[in-house]
Amino acid sequence: MNSFFQHFLTELKYIIRNPIYFAILIITPFLLLTVSLMFIPTERALDDISIGVLGEDRTFLGKYLANFILGFLKQENIYKITDKDQALTALDKGEIDGLIVIPVGFTANMLQGNDTYISYIPSSASLLESVTIFKLLRTALGEIEYGAMIEMDMDEKMKPSRDVKVPELRVEGIEHNTLDYPDVMAPGVLAFVILSTMLIGITGSVSREKDKGIIDGFIVTPSSRLSYVLGKYCAHSVLGLVQTISLLLGSIYILNINFEGSILIVGLLLTIGMLTYLSLGLLISVFSPNGDVSMGIAAAIVFLMFLGGGVFFPISQMPKAMQFIAPALPITVLTDVLRKLMIAGKPLGSLLNESIYLFSYLGASLIASLIIFRIKTK
Repeated sequence: MNSFFQHFLTELKYIIRNPIYFAILIITPFLLLTVSLMFIPTERALDDISIGVLGEDRTFLGKYLANFILGFLKQENIYKITDKDQALTALDKGEIDGLIVIPVGFTANMLQGNDTYISYIPSSASLLESVTIFKLLRTALGEIEYGAMIEMDMDEKMKPSRDVKVPELRVEGIEHNTLDYPDVMAPGVLAFVILSTMLIGITGSVSREKDKGIIDGFIVTPSSRLSYVLGKYCAHSVLGLVQTISLLLGSIYILNINFEGSILIVGLLLTIGMLTYLSLGLLISVFSPNGDVSMGIAAAIVFLMFLGGGVFFPISQMPKAMQFIAPALPITVLTDVLRKLMIAGKPLGSLLNESIYLFSYLGASLIASLIIFRIKTK
């Protein structure tokens, strides 16, 4: 136990002994979070996005309107839905990325000039794609408002019709969120920023001591390998916990990211993700022969998770090989869980499988780090 505290305190003192350096470690991830949220796509292709259209208005004109929407969009991946319960199940599984619902009495209200609405239900399993559909609908309704429905006077001048009210677009299943790219991307960006700082931080620390020959001392001394590994791990966990709390609170209260669900549960899952990234970085550093190789592997993993973690780019629009790899990455799982909690307000109980996967990844990486370290320092 004394050996553990010695390694823990030594590493912690190295991290915080310079206040400016420690401040940079806290401020830099927040700046990275802010800049990353500016990396927002303006357009996305609809080729790989599945949209369902459910016509609850069973009148003749209501059925005609549903068929008109399907024909107007002219996309092979837009489907006519007849059962709402089946559609909701498909949304949860990500089989469709969004559902457009034409409510009962819609066409009658339109013809009579009454207020009416169109419902949109996003998929919690593919929120990036859902935002694309939402923006498409909002743009289409905006075109109606600014002249898609027109009338002609005696002077043959065309102007927007005031007799037809533009339907309101209502989002179901999300109470407080704006369903826009910054809010939907924020959970993934949080996961990625913590990944990059934690992974590179602990990899650099162990690699530095390896290059100085400090780790070689374990070969000729009876020092506890477990105390060294856990001391390093716990010291960086303290730093990671401070970063996680700072980023989470900053994203909500400074960047004004809309938020659903419990902040404590989200913080807990971010902490689990942070510990998982640390264990992965530790595994890389003890397995690699020197610091250059360690940092090269760490940088490659960060780049892989940047492109393939589903943070900025939907998995459905990635190359086929990447679609196979991406679901197994811890950042993909963490991003998916955080989006379902922060955007869709899903209960933690419905995300049990994803949480178990993160815990398993964390435990496996940490145990593998210790085993490999013991083998290499015999």
